[in-house]
Amino acid sequence: MDLHRDEIISRLLQVDKDMALLDTTPDMYSCVIVGGSALVLMEKIYRSTHDIDSIDASDQIKPLLETYNINMNVKAYRINFPEDYLDRIIEVDIPTKKVKFYTVSLEDLVVSKLCGMRGKDVEDIENELVYQDLNWDLMDELIDEVCYGLLNDFDVNALKLNYENYKERFK
Repeated sequence: MDLHRDEIISRLLQVDKDMALLDTTPDMYSCVIVGGSALVLMEKIYRSTHDIDSIDASDQIKPLLETYNINMNVKAYRINFPEDYLDRIIEVDIPTKKVKFYTVSLEDLVVSKLCGMRGKDVEDIENELVYQDLNWDLMDELIDEVCYGLLNDFDVNALKLNYENYKERFK
């Protein structure tokens, strides 16, 4: 199913509504969205996406995320994000009562997509709305941090090369 921005927001609001019915405590929960759906929520790309990916969520809401096909299986890609990505998360501006939704920063998203460089990743980060808003100094720092955490020299060299080519084209 292709999801546009309104449909992504509708799904997030439904998670929040269901959580409010299941949990009447004053507790608040969180969910951090990544990937194409995060760029759609940031209004940096306007294409549809096939799924909503989450890299981090409160344990209490994980069963609901599964119910609404919000993918928590991105832990394998966790290495593509700097360790301190939570310091830069951005709240999604939607009216929720029980669940605060966030996206990772634009820079963290671009770094993760530079690690993958799949067709949609390349298309996403070559969008003018993306590269025009990047903090390039922060990008340099995040690339170094992710390289430090990568498991082998091949991945480090691929990321550095991808980033240098990207920076040369769009900075």
